[in-house]
Amino acid sequence: MFDTYVIETLKGTSRTFFLPIMRLDGELRDTVAAYYLANRALDQIEDHPALSADSKIRLLRGASRLLQQEAFTREETDLLFRPHQAELEPVTRAFYDWAVQLPPHDVAPRLWDSLAALADRMADWVQEDFRIDDEADLDRYTFAVASSIGITLSDLWNRHAGIVTPMPEAVAFGRTVQAANIAWNHTDDLRRGVDFYPQGWSTDDMCAYVRKHLPGADGYIRSLPAGPIRDFCSLTLDICRATLTAMEEGTPMDRSTITGLAEKYSTVL
Repeated sequence: MFDTYVIETLKGTSRTFFLPIMRLDGELRDTVAAYYLANRALDQIEDHPALSADSKIRLLRGASRLLQQEAFTREETDLLFRPHQAELEPVTRAFYDWAVQLPPHDVAPRLWDSLAALADRMADWVQEDFRIDDEADLDRYTFAVASSIGITLSDLWNRHAGIVTPMPEAVAFGRTVQAANIAWNHTDDLRRGVDFYPQGWSTDDMCAYVRKHLPGADGYIRSLPAGPIRDFCSLTLDICRATLTAMEEGTPMDRSTITGLAEKYSTVL
């Protein structure tokens, strides 16, 4: 099912992960793409500027229940999303495709377990009104929405290629990526009334937080053998570094910058 529709959806929804995913191939590419897009579908619910908190909680908890049900259908998914059909992003409305149709059948339950936990954690944070008072709260949030993804990706590397990675470094990898994106999206988040920065923090503080976790993320990269999986993770982390530099120096960063970073891994993407 990895077709033009999937590629265009990836390109339209991801500043960070489109090119790294395209570095993968075959079943692993399908699996990671499905996992990313299903995560993105849930993320769009959590971040939606027009949905009420109660609606977000209902949708996220409902998605979690479907995933835990395992043998859910497109009709059940459509029924869950129908009251907000006009408001939801296309990537969210296609949640069944990402969660059920795209991933290989024998690995899908591993993704459902991770996605169900993610949806429930997102609902918890919506219920808490995304209140992040201090660094400990930020650690909880970045673990809930990203570090657990790093752990799941490590499971996929092991299943696909027998690669065993250190789990603390997998957590650091996910946390670093998420925190860099929080810093990059801060202005947009404030416009919709959400602030993921701890009380009193500036962007410099958030960039320092990212850099604090970079050594662990670098250790994660070093644990991977040369090849497409390492390229996926290395390019993702390079994008995070470029994001930090752009914010700290006040320089622009667009897709051409990311494409330039990718050229060192392959001349053809």
